[in-house]
Amino acid sequence: MGNLLFNPQGRILKNRFWQGLVVLTVASVIITALPVYLGSMFGLLNLLMIFPYICVYAKRFHDAGTTGWWVIAVWLAAVVLSFIEGLFFGPIFLGEEGRAIQAEAAERLAQGEFDVFLQAQERLAEIMLPLSILTTVVNNAILGFIVGSLATEPRTNKHGPVPGSEYDDFS
Repeated sequence: MGNLLFNPQGRILKNRFWQGLVVLTVASVIITALPVYLGSMFGLLNLLMIFPYICVYAKRFHDAGTTGWWVIAVWLAAVVLSFIEGLFFGPIFLGEEGRAIQAEAAERLAQGEFDVFLQAQERLAEIMLPLSILTTVVNNAILGFIVGSLATEPRTNKHGPVPGSEYDDFS
């Protein structure tokens, strides 16, 4: 599993891609919830997920015979999907309580009560946590389906032999 998540070189077949994506999705959901329950200092843990995602997606692109740099397109698509999901579903998850908290927070910030503003932001993060988790899972499923559907190049390519072949050292 270490090679799958922490080495961007080589190729992986679809089943290994899905295994990696499931592990990354579960880890992302946990890391998304940590700042809400343990404090905002844990928010930086999301940055630790970038490299494993790059490794898993890059190897899947390599297996299709293309460059791993397509990971950038996956990242941009995730940002766009998250924005769209937030626009459509944010107001539903926020609700009346969330809107009242937002108004109070803005007023307190304008009055210079930064501590109260931060407390309001923590409560808003709790309210929006289900949407954050749903967005993470849905985006991983959509983008995973697209990238996971790429055909495996049937011969050795510049990224290595076909995974699982007798010449493959990583399977």
